[in-house]
Amino acid sequence: MVPSFLLWDEPAQMLVRYLQFNMDALIHVAEEAAGDGSVCVEVTKLPEGNSNKVFLVTMQDGRQLIIILPNPNAGPVHYTTASEVATMQFKEIGILSIFKVREKLHIPAPKVLKYCSRTSESKLGVEYIVMEKAPGVELGRIWEGLKSRDKLSIVKQIAAITCTLARSHFPYHGALYRRQDVSQSESFVLDDEFAIGPTTGRAWFDNRRAEVEVPRGPWISAENVMKALVQRETTCLEKFSTFPRDTQQGIFGGPGGYHLTKEAKLSVLRDFLKICPHLLPRNEKLCAGVIWHNDLHMHNIFVDSENPSQITSIIDWQGTPINPMFLVCHHPSLIEYEGPELDGFAQPVLPDNIRTLDPETKEAAKDSFLSQSLWLTYEIEVQRAAPELLHIFRHRDTLPGQILGTIGSTYDDGEPYVQSLLADIIEDHAWTELVGEDENGNASVLCPLRYSEQDMENVKTEYAKWEKDVERKTRVLEEIGVYVGWNGAVSKDYDEVTWPCSPS
Repeated sequence: MVPSFLLWDEPAQMLVRYLQFNMDALIHVAEEAAGDGSVCVEVTKLPEGNSNKVFLVTMQDGRQLIIILPNPNAGPVHYTTASEVATMQFKEIGILSIFKVREKLHIPAPKVLKYCSRTSESKLGVEYIVMEKAPGVELGRIWEGLKSRDKLSIVKQIAAITCTLARSHFPYHGALYRRQDVSQSESFVLDDEFAIGPTTGRAWFDNRRAEVEVPRGPWISAENVMKALVQRETTCLEKFSTFPRDTQQGIFGGPGGYHLTKEAKLSVLRDFLKICPHLLPRNEKLCAGVIWHNDLHMHNIFVDSENPSQITSIIDWQGTPINPMFLVCHHPSLIEYEGPELDGFAQPVLPDNIRTLDPETKEAAKDSFLSQSLWLTYEIEVQRAAPELLHIFRHRDTLPGQILGTIGSTYDDGEPYVQSLLADIIEDHAWTELVGEDENGNASVLCPLRYSEQDMENVKTEYAKWEKDVERKTRVLEEIGVYVGWNGAVSKDYDEVTWPCSPS
């Protein structure tokens, strides 16, 4: 029997996670960072994520430090580490609404004690970050056992943190660095210590995107960001003969199904550029550059072990870009749920017959009620503290918001969906609503994108095929018991997972 871990391109996957480093040097660097003649007594390798090796180092006096070693797949060498450090160290400067994550805006993040972003200068032979261990306990370990009021308290704090991030506007887009870590030719200076340089966002490097030579910032406007994003996707399509299958939403290429083509993808990108300036939000605040934590789930949130309603630290700032609000701001993963959505600020309600329901159904109803309550609490807090953030959440569901949010994955998948959205937005009523009316009640700007009746029919046909193939993949994933968005990585319990699909 072939071991299950060989089923998903194991050699290549292992290679992008392989690091050779000096363990003795790691201990020495940790002792230096701890200071005061600290002596290491134990090093523990923590469970490995996708992008880093993580070690817990315990000193003789009981003090514990975390050392992070980025894997080759973590992002661009030097820049990924340098930007992560700067994001956690940045100071509030002058009149600009920019900040030091750990102190000035009261966003609890681990304190960086020492780092090296250049392998040639590293005693370990690899890049590293030494930081204080996040105090408390990982929220994911205790969430299910928390009282509802404690969960509500945590959600309110997450709302405060995201509102702070949303209000802190940057004058440029890219990623944050200490000035010593980025050259003048590739950065915009913020103050004596910090600058904005090339982006480290993973969307610019995943699925072979790192192999193409394209501008990666910094940029002076949201429109420039979107044009660079399209250039990135276009360059990938022109350079590579295949598309990344593991990120595709459907099972394509079957009889009567949707067939991916380079020309269809390039056509969507060209059409988008024709109307891109009109799709951007008119409110300049919504186009401002912000730092946004992309993974605010319960495993990146630490709470006080004695008072679990109090957040003590937010971890994992790796690959955090400075992007336009409309492109990055979204609801935190912590409050996302499956089930009926609330209508605006409507209060969630329990079923009238809750007392007579069987235990399983009653428990499900209570869980749904709590999930909706957490969602509503977050929205209310955001509306009070940063209404422009709530505006962005609503904007993501509009036609322009959907187009702006999906065009950046064209190289991977989704071009029939984006094409259908473009066809919808150039309809007379939609276009007029987008650009406004002139004194005669007509669109104030003539739409530069036109489709013939035959074009519109083709768009509908191809989108229907694509949608059907996406539904097919969803059913397959449900049958084998894995989540939608699964990248194909195979766990050790592969045989147990796939048994429902085995012939009887």
